[in-house]
Amino acid sequence: MKRLVKAFEDFSIWEILEKEDLKQISQLVMCVNYKHHLHQDYYPDNELQKLYCEDVEALTCSRFYAVFDEKMEIVGAVKSQKWGNVSVLTIERDFMVNLKCFIHSLAYKPKDVYHIGRFAIDQDKIRKSHSLKKRVTIMKLLMYYALLPVYQGNSNIFFCECDEKLYSKLNLLGIYPQIIGSPKVYLGSKTLPIYCDKSGISNFINQNKHLNHV
Repeated sequence: MKRLVKAFEDFSIWEILEKEDLKQISQLVMCVNYKHHLHQDYYPDNELQKLYCEDVEALTCSRFYAVFDEKMEIVGAVKSQKWGNVSVLTIERDFMVNLKCFIHSLAYKPKDVYHIGRFAIDQDKIRKSHSLKKRVTIMKLLMYYALLPVYQGNSNIFFCECDEKLYSKLNLLGIYPQIIGSPKVYLGSKTLPIYCDKSGISNFINQNKHLNHV
């Protein structure tokens, strides 16, 4: 089951509400990362299953968004997970970032802590659906809905594992995160652990509020 969030002329964004639909997001993330970064049209089934199980486990405390083209084929996705200091996040397990210590070192106590992940856009599908001109809009749209809960609280923060190429473009979009650990190859690409607060996303949210209106 999914809920329509916003409809455009040739694509739409939906919130994924049940685990049965999460498989599409897991498959998209694996496909995009392996094809784009490793130039492979296949990926290990065990990695897909691991990703899917993590998403199912996180569903109750997360918002998953997916963009579908005019044929209702998935072309983009993102996850915004509210972290309750219970589950172990990828940034802790694979990037060895001690979130508790990092949060304790801040000059303030965050009200809510979020983890942004599963960000993927299938550029090949977008080209085939003649919507290439919409690629930047789709990227901004997914980021907008993922980051909006962070923006809605003055002391909220988020963590993320960010692809190096995407990280180099964030400032141009009005997003100003900080690197908080060493990079490593994750899901096929060099990836950086990052952190950001409301002040670091305010420009982006304010510049893209029009995306929230049909």
